[in-house]
Amino acid sequence: MSEKHPDTTSARTGERNRDDEWPRPETQPIYQTSVFAFDDVDDVVDYYASRPNGRYLYSRNGNPNVTTVEEIVARLEGAESACFAASGMGAISAAVLSVCKAGDHILVSQDIYGGTLVFLRNVLANFQVSLTLADFTDLERVDAALAQRPALLIAETLSNPLMRIPDIAGLAKRAHEVGAVLMVDNTFATPLGLKPLALGADLSVHSATKYMGGHSDVSGGVVCGTREWIDRIRGVVTAVGSNLAPFDAWLIARGIKTMPLRFERACGNARLLAAYLSESPAISRVWHPSRPDHPEHDRAVSMMPDLCGAIVTIALPDSLEQVNRFMRAIPTIVFAPSLAGVTTTLSHPWTTSHRGFSEDERRAFGITEGLVRISVGIEQIDDLKSEFAEGLAVFVI
Repeated sequence: MSEKHPDTTSARTGERNRDDEWPRPETQPIYQTSVFAFDDVDDVVDYYASRPNGRYLYSRNGNPNVTTVEEIVARLEGAESACFAASGMGAISAAVLSVCKAGDHILVSQDIYGGTLVFLRNVLANFQVSLTLADFTDLERVDAALAQRPALLIAETLSNPLMRIPDIAGLAKRAHEVGAVLMVDNTFATPLGLKPLALGADLSVHSATKYMGGHSDVSGGVVCGTREWIDRIRGVVTAVGSNLAPFDAWLIARGIKTMPLRFERACGNARLLAAYLSESPAISRVWHPSRPDHPEHDRAVSMMPDLCGAIVTIALPDSLEQVNRFMRAIPTIVFAPSLAGVTTTLSHPWTTSHRGFSEDERRAFGITEGLVRISVGIEQIDDLKSEFAEGLAVFVI
């Protein structure tokens, strides 16, 4: 059977096979159990000896709902295998712990998600793992930093919050030349927009809390890669107990069914909203890869021409007081420090996602008090324009 289009693959997430035993529901039921029953001791011994497909022991080790969503994400990413954890940070930390040992060095994109930086600085530092931040959109700076012989490079396909786009293939080539692993956070692009593994990355990680779940009601994270890598990562997830719960797996599988429709609509809205906001005198700059003034616009057109992200970031007057005035003027668009739900939300990187950076680092990386990140949803675009016009009206003299 030929490989299906990603839209079809997503829509059929969790459907049962024709040869399943009766009763045969159209969608997978929730296996809300912590443990699975065996006939006798010999049955358990056989399980450990062969680990047959479709057999489970304990939900920390595996569960049918988790297996289903892992298989579908691996197919969407073009990966041999995938492993889910209870959150995006659970997936990232398990992957890092699978790659690194005491004394290793990590090279990280300078505008990496703040939660990742906190883990690397505050937790791994206790195990003598060091790190360097570098501008991953500048391969010359990456080359200079590679002199430290890192074991791991961590990048993002679309960075948070300025939507910068590194050369993934170039990073992969350089990482492998020094024997390093390249892990790419693909949350903002999703497998529908970009497949980092096809560009040479070793691991692709997602916060499934975002576009995969898609409704702001579940947490989860996933790492995709070769079977060998994922088996190692799964061992960490199981050992530390950061496994995904059955109901959460079921919710993410349900979300993936509509992810192509939601993400396409949100990306289209973001493109239109970015163009509209760029005309406001109250906004000094707008970041979205579809815009010709974006630093990696040409790369975006080449790598992800149709679905280049649903995040728009704007620069308001550089004052928390002014940001508050703006947010209070549009109560219909909520301030919620996350992203990728069906409705449009606002976030403030200075006080939320990037508060783990020092003030000097934030300013050096272009993250200021006036920066507002917009997670664009699936609403009607004219309504969004009207609501943002109300918010920006507070700056009109």
